[in-house]
Amino acid sequence: MSQTHGLKASRGGWKRHVASTGALALLVSAGPALAASGFTAVTASGDDGNRPSATVDGNLATRWSSLGVGQWLRGDLGAVKSLSAVDIAWHEGNRRANTFVLATSTDGATWTMAVSTKSSGTTANFERYTFATRTARYVRVTVNGNSLNAWASIAEWAAITGDLPAPVGRDRFGVTMLYPSKAGGEAWTLADNATSDRRFNPQDTLTRNSDGSWKVRDSQVRLSVFTSTGYDDNKIPTYDRDVLASRGYMQAANDWKNVEMTGFVKLNSASVASDNFDWYARGGKHNNDHSGCEGSSYKAGLHYDGRARWQKETWHVSYEQTPYKAATSALKGRWVGFKSVMRNVTVSGRTAVKLEMYVNENADRVTWKKVYDYTDAGAWGGDAQHCGGATGPMPITWGGPIAVFRWDNANDVDFKWLSVREIQP
Repeated sequence: MSQTHGLKASRGGWKRHVASTGALALLVSAGPALAASGFTAVTASGDDGNRPSATVDGNLATRWSSLGVGQWLRGDLGAVKSLSAVDIAWHEGNRRANTFVLATSTDGATWTMAVSTKSSGTTANFERYTFATRTARYVRVTVNGNSLNAWASIAEWAAITGDLPAPVGRDRFGVTMLYPSKAGGEAWTLADNATSDRRFNPQDTLTRNSDGSWKVRDSQVRLSVFTSTGYDDNKIPTYDRDVLASRGYMQAANDWKNVEMTGFVKLNSASVASDNFDWYARGGKHNNDHSGCEGSSYKAGLHYDGRARWQKETWHVSYEQTPYKAATSALKGRWVGFKSVMRNVTVSGRTAVKLEMYVNENADRVTWKKVYDYTDAGAWGGDAQHCGGATGPMPITWGGPIAVFRWDNANDVDFKWLSVREIQP
């Protein structure tokens, strides 16, 4: 992912044009400094003559200032982009600590908080504020005073953006597909009559809702999806981890390996608020048969309280977890889309696994925010020796015959628009 940022040149000779309407100042034409900031335009809630355009002119000696708690500065990236951080150089940032909130939006109307914190108060140069990578077009910083007074004053700021995976269309439900499907690869979508699909094993009683979605009431849910080959553990000749890594699959060459899993869920009731939805693949059944070695997986976990993390199940049951990250607000009572992406990549000449999570917070099927990005390059816990592996923390680079949509301790959940696709790694 390429990143854009740089404000090294001087101000001299750069042409700016500022148009004011009421209390808002809009930068209309972009010079080199504006382009370097990542923004195509900036606006603000107000100013004292130090206009918002000064925050993108490449000059730390100029600033935007406005008096009062809650004053804000907004930047337009010109298009929806992948955003992972914002750099801010606070005016007199070496003398006072600013209390502020960073928020992002794809449409300029609905905003999602990215950071709520204070500046260090020790430098007038750039400070970087990072957050889980997300899609955004607009960035807003709201200043709630500083350690000396109620002024909001910013000398420069810049967005840290990168290229998004090129959208490759939508599935039959109208849901955006983030990665291109593998030519001739495996693909599955939830059937109109889900209970008659022989590739789908819900292992629970499903009922149809009036809006076409499905309801399941159980404290342990495992919605299993088979490849077109189906599942038969008698056709799995070995669980030796080194052999599986070498050939790339567990049961058959079309096992679920490089996949994008998508599902929309509405949590109506949960007995444990900290439990989670898990979308996982790269193994078979998860039980104690075969010493648990069939139960390998990467599990993308979206918790009911809005947190996210990845789990690596080297065998069933042997877990490693990544740290929690804030992904969204609490899930109860609303439709949320959730994507799990796992794909093999090369790191330092060896096969590694790229793990990504995305959420669609408004259920429009289109607006996806990346909430987790992690690469297992062979140094992440695990004890693969239990199943014949030469090294304990080896990545799970092989495919498996079953992909699973799973949740526990939620006794009333609606779901719809489930899909599993084999993607280009």
